[in-house]
Amino acid sequence: MKIAVFIAFLMMFLITVGAGVYAASYGKAELYHFWVAFPAGNVTSTITLRGAGPPITISPVNIDLNDRGLLKSWLQPGVEGLSTHWIYNLGTKPVMVKMELVNLTIPVKWEVNANMDYDPVTHTFKERLMPGQSIKNLGIDWLFYISPYYLDEQVIYDGGLKIIDADTNATLTFIPIKIGRGGVSSGGADCCS
Repeated sequence: MKIAVFIAFLMMFLITVGAGVYAASYGKAELYHFWVAFPAGNVTSTITLRGAGPPITISPVNIDLNDRGLLKSWLQPGVEGLSTHWIYNLGTKPVMVKMELVNLTIPVKWEVNANMDYDPVTHTFKERLMPGQSIKNLGIDWLFYISPYYLDEQVIYDGGLKIIDADTNATLTFIPIKIGRGGVSSGGADCCS
């Protein structure tokens, strides 16, 4: 009986330590987080925006699939995820925010949660975001489903995220997004360090 309890304890200990090691070493590569703010125009390099809210640093998003974690590569080789919890209005007027992914050549699933009404068909928040404010309790995940045929391509997705004023249809911010293999450098911001 004592040996069975010891073995069970040892197994649980190893699982706990293993999960911690995985999270520390590979977890950062599993879902890519980045900041979004407007108005920023076309974001071609890392910039810091200052305006009616806190300073926000944003940059193009470049994902190299060769930098993925081992479990991600084994268990979900055809799924790549991007996420943001931050959309800030650093401008001077209230804006009804609409989002658009451009140049899509692969299927993408949008998962959006927030304390603001959202239209999943038009990807538009139904309330105006006030200057200096962010969308509260925001969680947006974009899951890119990559066909096995394209997994070895140098460039799999070369497009971007547009933040649009839904009232005027003016593009306020464009963040380029590139997903590829080899030679694609990392950009964006690390939300969790």
